[in-house]
Amino acid sequence: MDAAPSRRPVRLRLLRATGISLAILGAALALRCAHAFRDRSPGYAVRVSVSSEKSRAEPRPLRAGFARERINPRLGDPARPVYLAGFSQNRPATGIHDDLWSVACVIDDGHTRVGFVSLDAIGLFHDDVVEIRRRLGPELGLAYTVVAATHNHSTPDLMGLWGPHPLRSGIDPDYREQVIATAARTLAVAVADLAQARVAFHEIPVPPEGLVADTRRPQVFDADVRVMHFTAPSGGATLGTLVTWGNHPETPWSRNTEITADFCGVLRDTLERGASGPAGNLAGLGGVHCFINGAVGGLMTTHPSTTVRDPLLGAEITEPSHAKSTAVGRQLAARILPRLREPAAAADHAPIGIEARTLELPVDNVNFLIAPVLGIMDRGHSRWRHVRSEAAVLRFGDATIACVPGEIYPEIVNGGVERAPGGDFDVDPVEVPPVRAFLAGRVKFVLGLANDEVGYIIPRSEWDRAPPYLYGSAKSVYGEVNSLGPETAPRLHATLRELSDALR
Repeated sequence: MDAAPSRRPVRLRLLRATGISLAILGAALALRCAHAFRDRSPGYAVRVSVSSEKSRAEPRPLRAGFARERINPRLGDPARPVYLAGFSQNRPATGIHDDLWSVACVIDDGHTRVGFVSLDAIGLFHDDVVEIRRRLGPELGLAYTVVAATHNHSTPDLMGLWGPHPLRSGIDPDYREQVIATAARTLAVAVADLAQARVAFHEIPVPPEGLVADTRRPQVFDADVRVMHFTAPSGGATLGTLVTWGNHPETPWSRNTEITADFCGVLRDTLERGASGPAGNLAGLGGVHCFINGAVGGLMTTHPSTTVRDPLLGAEITEPSHAKSTAVGRQLAARILPRLREPAAAADHAPIGIEARTLELPVDNVNFLIAPVLGIMDRGHSRWRHVRSEAAVLRFGDATIACVPGEIYPEIVNGGVERAPGGDFDVDPVEVPPVRAFLAGRVKFVLGLANDEVGYIIPRSEWDRAPPYLYGSAKSVYGEVNSLGPETAPRLHATLRELSDALR
C-alpha cells in the first residue's frame, strides 16, 4: 500500500532533473545558434554608384598595375595537416606540385580606381572579402574592389566543408589569415605599380569539345575566353592581362593530394614565359596575368572522361593528372597568345563606371543551417536564414564586367534556361533575358565567385530536389545540395539587371 506513494518523490526528482537538463541544453543550443548565425559585419553595406560621364568629358590617361604573391600553405607538421577542398573530406595534402598565387590587377581612368584580386582558392565567403577590404587603407584610392577565387579543388579548405570528417572544419585559421593579409598586400603593391597603359579587349571562341564537359542538362557552356590586354603606350610591351573562362579547376580529380594551381597556373605561366615541346612552341608575353573564373555552374568541368590534347607534346591526355591540367592551360594559351600578337584597337583612355550593391539571399538549404551550428561553416547571417552577399556591374571602356557571387549556371548568362520536365517548380524560365543580353559594351565579362561563394546559382525552373527528377532521371541531380536555395538565381538575376540599367 505504501510502495506507490514512496515512488512519487523519485519520479518528481527525475522529471525535475530531466526538465532542468533539457532547459540547459536548449539554452546552450540557443546560445550556440546565436553565436553561429551572428552578423560578422553589422551595418556593412555596399552601395557604389560611379558614373563614367566625368571621365568621358575629361579624359585622362589610363593606368594599370599588377602584382602577385605566393599563398602556399606550410606543410610537414603532422599535428596540423592541410586539408584540400573539393570532392570529399579527409584529403590531407602530401606536397606542393606548383605554387598557389594571389594575383592583383588595378585599373585607373584618372578619375576612378578599381582593384581585382584573384586567389588560387576554393572560395571565400563575403565575410572574408569584407575583412580584406578593411585592410585596404584610404591612401590606396580604390573606389571598388573585387575579390575572386578561382574555385580550385586542389587548394587548402577555406570554407570549412572538407575537414577530416563531416563534423569538423578543414580551415586552418593561420592560413586563412595568410590569404587575407596577402590579398590586401597584393592589391597595395599593384596600386604602387600603376603605370600608363593601353587596353584592348578580346573575345576568343573556344569550342568546348576536348576541354570541358557540361555534366548537367541542359547543355550550355561559357566556353569562350575573354581577355583584357594591357600594354605600355610606348613600345607595346605587355604589362599584364585579365583573363576569364568558365571551368572548374579540378583537372587532377579526387585522388590528387598535391597542391596545385591547376590549369589556371599553367595558363598564367605560359602567357608570361611561354612553353615548348616536341610538337610546338609558344612564346610568352612577359607581364603578370590574372585569371578569374566565369560561369562554372551546370556543371562545367574537365571530366575524367574528357580527353585533352597537349598542343606542345602532340599527345592525348586521358587520365586525370597534372599533365592533363598542363594540357588544358596550354590549349587556352595557344588560342590567346596569337590573338594578342595581332594588331588590335587599343585605347589609352577607358572610362570606368560602377554600380555595386549589397543584397540579401535566403538560405533554404538545411545543411547550410546545420553546418554553422556544428562549427563547420563560419559564415554569418545578416538576419535569420538570410546571408549578406553582393553583386556588381562595371563599365570599362568598351567592356562590361558583371561580378557574380558564386557558381552561376551558363544558361542564365548566355541563354537556354529551360522549363525542365520533372522540376520542383512547374514555371516558365524566370531568369530571362540572359545576363549578356542586357549588359552593354562590346565584350562582356562575367566573373564568377566574385566577392562571395554562395554555391550553385540554379535557374528556378530547373530546380530539383524532389521526385520526379529532371528529364526522367532515375535519381536526383547534383547541384542543389551546394546551393542556398531556389530564390538565389531569380534575385541575383534581377539585381544584375537593375545594376546594368542603372549603369546605362
